[in-house]
Amino acid sequence: MKTPEALRNKLMAGGNLNTQRNSSWSRTLVRSTLICGGAVAILLPAWLPNRGSVPIERGTVELLQAVLLAASAAVMLGASSHAGYNRPVCRVIAITLIAAFIAEIEDFLSGILKLKIPEAWVLGTILLAALVTALRNRRVMLHFISTLGNHAGSGFIGAALLIIYVFNKVIGSSKFWKASLGTSISPEIPKICKSYLELLGCYLVFVGVLGLSITLARRKEPM
Repeated sequence: MKTPEALRNKLMAGGNLNTQRNSSWSRTLVRSTLICGGAVAILLPAWLPNRGSVPIERGTVELLQAVLLAASAAVMLGASSHAGYNRPVCRVIAITLIAAFIAEIEDFLSGILKLKIPEAWVLGTILLAALVTALRNRRVMLHFISTLGNHAGSGFIGAALLIIYVFNKVIGSSKFWKASLGTSISPEIPKICKSYLELLGCYLVFVGVLGLSITLARRKEPM
């Protein structure tokens, strides 16, 4: 007979992100190659021709950022139907990604298409929905956060946040480029570097969300 404590530990292990899988150097090599190849491929808009007054590179980069965030939200929403015990986690992450998508597409709409949306109200409503969902499922969210460091996907997302909110603040600053190259630099250089670093961050978010969604969909649901 299993003791209640042993049964409880077994059930909690079923919802853990740290699931054991057979390692393979070939799979690891393929995954690493695909991730590195994607990081290089996102630089393709930089090779597009320059068209004078039309900001084609900047517009393409902004649009790609929004596409990656929308794809991340769609992946997490798709995984929620298979996540069972961790379904609220998928919903909170998906709602947060939708808010990031709205913030990114607003830059594209206002800068390229000259359209305005009430961004503050829309983002506030979406983030409030995410907060309410998290508070209503506090136990599940706390358990997810406690095991988040066991998955590589969280590392990719953490790296993306560091790039966007830390490293990008330096590389995207005109003061940094003036101190490095002097005053005779184009004012577009900091903007271009900032846009491409944000694109790299969005790509890493997509990779991390993809890994987390697969793990959450494969877990065993506690009984």
